[in-house]
Amino acid sequence: MVNKNFVHRALFINLGFILLLLSGAFSINRENSEEDKAYVNQSLQNPLQTSNKTPQKKQVYKIGDFAQGGIIFWVDETGTKGLVCAKEDQSASIIWAYSFIDNHANADGIYAGKTNTQTIISAQEAAGDTAIMYAARLCNELVITESNKTYDDWYLPSREEINLMWQQRYLINRVAVQHGGKPFTNKAFYWSSNEYTDNLAWLQLFYSINQHYYFKSDRARVRAIRAF
Repeated sequence: MVNKNFVHRALFINLGFILLLLSGAFSINRENSEEDKAYVNQSLQNPLQTSNKTPQKKQVYKIGDFAQGGIIFWVDETGTKGLVCAKEDQSASIIWAYSFIDNHANADGIYAGKTNTQTIISAQEAAGDTAIMYAARLCNELVITESNKTYDDWYLPSREEINLMWQQRYLINRVAVQHGGKPFTNKAFYWSSNEYTDNLAWLQLFYSINQHYYFKSDRARVRAIRAF
């Protein structure tokens, strides 16, 4: 005869073992569920498509393009940065400065004209020339709108920058006329933003490659430029 106590004890042990297994499975499933939930949340916060966005390419320009408010006459090796001049002169006869003082406008090279322009204006304002119009101030206050876009960051070019314009003068002239502008005046002097002494500043002769210095109170033409 089978011992009933033995059978009951065996059934109790087997039942406990089954419950233990079920408990473990539930725990494992629950842990997996939490991991799955975390993965889903992370995916929602960092959707895959954001990492697949294609970066926008910068506009590439070349010399002679009519863009950025005028005519492009110099670009770097990437074609995304450069210099542009206005399509016409801003003045046919204007002084470089009124007061004969040291403006410290000695920076030369690409983009140097912007620094010189601000230096000249600061020095002239310190000298009390706030009511006088002169080359650097004229360029600084220039506002040009082309293709429904306004450009107000013009400046008086440095010696190197104005010489680059002289080198591209024929191309600049042709593009300027095509877009309602005016060519450079061939037999004329154009101010640069570089001074030579307290009372002299550099000019570009547009009938030759030469640059000379003249009295700041002399009058010459001005063509503003800007960088992009």
